[in-house]
Amino acid sequence: MIDRSEIEVFILAGGKSRRMGMDKGLVHYNGQPMITRILNVIEELELETCIISSNPDYLKFGKPVLQDLIPGKGPMGGLYTALTYSKAPMVFLIACDMPAINREGVESLLTYSEIGSITIARDAKQISPLFACYPKSLLSNVKEAVLTDHLKMQDFVKKQKHRVVDFEILYKSEVLQNFNTREELNAAENTEHESDN
Repeated sequence: MIDRSEIEVFILAGGKSRRMGMDKGLVHYNGQPMITRILNVIEELELETCIISSNPDYLKFGKPVLQDLIPGKGPMGGLYTALTYSKAPMVFLIACDMPAINREGVESLLTYSEIGSITIARDAKQISPLFACYPKSLLSNVKEAVLTDHLKMQDFVKKQKHRVVDFEILYKSEVLQNFNTREELNAAENTEHESDN
């Protein structure tokens, strides 16, 4: 387990989603922007947090907003930016469109994390590179992947030392669900409301 002082959170909030129609982190889920729900969980845990985005609208959330050092490289480019800027030995990378993330899920990943190794969550289908801890020592490997356009994060993770945390066993895997369309978002909101009743 790593100490919380050894990790810094970076939320990837990239450009407009064609399928969503606007920047996903700013789309409302149950009355508030998706990124707000994530920020609230992270703030409870008192972890240092930055947002990676070229959209100045994210400044209103009161966190540093960083632009990708090498634009147009997707989440792998975001990881490179995070590892470059981070002052901590570990980076916790989170996507902005995963509003079901909760404190228990974050703490679980931190519990299993160790310096020098990727720790990544998985559901029944696959690992989730955008809910994972990455050591800063991977910076040169990530830079090489970005510069050579080897941008598939799952492929990259599998080539590195890593530990998988099975959220299918520990938690409801809905924690790792991300939303790409308004239809998916509406369906999830309806399911959440039904479970509350």
